[in-house]
Amino acid sequence: MVLGIIAFGVSGVGVAIAASFVVRHWKEVRLLDPLSIKEERERQRREALLQRRFARMNADKIQPLRRLGAHLKRSAMRLYKRTEERLQAFEAMYKNIKHPLAAMAPTIRERMNTLLHEARTLMRDLKWADAERRYLEVLSLDQRQAEAYKGLGQIYLKQRLYPQAKETFEFLSKIKQADDATFAGLAEIAEAETDFKRAEAMRIKAVECNPRQAHRHAQLAQFYLARNEPNKAWPSAKRASDLEPTSAKYLEVSLEVAILLGDRKEARHRYDRLRLVSEDRTKFQSLRERVEALEKGVASKK
Repeated sequence: MVLGIIAFGVSGVGVAIAASFVVRHWKEVRLLDPLSIKEERERQRREALLQRRFARMNADKIQPLRRLGAHLKRSAMRLYKRTEERLQAFEAMYKNIKHPLAAMAPTIRERMNTLLHEARTLMRDLKWADAERRYLEVLSLDQRQAEAYKGLGQIYLKQRLYPQAKETFEFLSKIKQADDATFAGLAEIAEAETDFKRAEAMRIKAVECNPRQAHRHAQLAQFYLARNEPNKAWPSAKRASDLEPTSAKYLEVSLEVAILLGDRKEARHRYDRLRLVSEDRTKFQSLRERVEALEKGVASKK
């Protein structure tokens, strides 16, 4: 009997210990149940879903703040730029107030253009010394100013200061700034020095440099006429009158060459054209007599 009671008591103690263990580890034991495992998975999914929901909610709340921050940043940059522009404007205004004549002072280029214009005007008025001073002042500002050298060359040429003119024109030729007027000037100097071979070469260069200038062709034709070479003069004389068909001067040169060549047809054609534009009746009468004499001579030979 006593042993039975003892056995029962030991069993009861064991059951109590087992029950206590189960209570303490109920969560772990519950996971062993298939049903409890399914519930745990669903709980985890719910928690994950809620976390994502909260994350989206937070993002939706933060997004307007981000946009507001970007807008404030752009506004701050615009404000900074406007402030900088105002400061620069104030600085420029301050400089103008501090130096009121600075903005009015002409630039070097404008000063040179003014001097060149004054020099050309003085040359037209034959005020050589004043014009020369203007050109020299231009060269003091820019030693490479070709227009000033060309003007000086023409001043020296007009005054027949041939050594100075020649030196100036040759300098322009060396620096490749020579134009038709430069070569025509060198031709005139060569003629004065009786260097007719060089004069011819310079006249031809003047024509080649500006072939649309009728007076350069006429000058070459007159050069050949002065050398008694009407055959060489004819192409240039014809070209001059073709370029300016209403010019009495060039028609007269071409008519002179045609008469010397004995070309009755060209002489009559140019004489008839000259009658319409010429106002020099004395010269016109002389030319008519020469043309008629040429026509009579041809007729008598026939």
